[in-house]
Amino acid sequence: MQAITVELQKYFTYFPVILLIVVGLAGTLLILFLPKFKKKKPVPKPKPISPQNITVLKQKYIGILNDLEKKCREGKCSDRQALQALSKTVRNFVYDATGIRVQNYTLMEIHAAKLPKLYELISQCYIPEFAVDADADVYKLINKARTVIAEWN
Repeated sequence: MQAITVELQKYFTYFPVILLIVVGLAGTLLILFLPKFKKKKPVPKPKPISPQNITVLKQKYIGILNDLEKKCREGKCSDRQALQALSKTVRNFVYDATGIRVQNYTLMEIHAAKLPKLYELISQCYIPEFAVDADADVYKLINKARTVIAEWN
């Protein structure tokens, strides 16, 4: 009968395999958890604007809304186009009044920026603005936009 011999391995022969496993686990953990620890960009704070300038700004944007309403009454734009122009106008007003770039914000980002009047108005425009058949009272929304601008402080 032949004797079975076992050759013992030295400790360091397994080292590359163990090192590879440890580095792989560490890399996986970094990929999974590092994005959670990154700081989110802070929501910009509104910049103060002088009362005289805000009055001029309000007049400018209410004039734009008046022109939009006139175009709608004359049939020069569809309800959908009117809602898109309304959204753009009010967002531009908020940007000019506060410095917050809400032109590219989603509805949830507007909500997170703590702009409740803008959020409420845009949320009422959202569905009809993107729907194939817009079913919204454009004139009511234009009046609401005027109110939002007039009451902005």
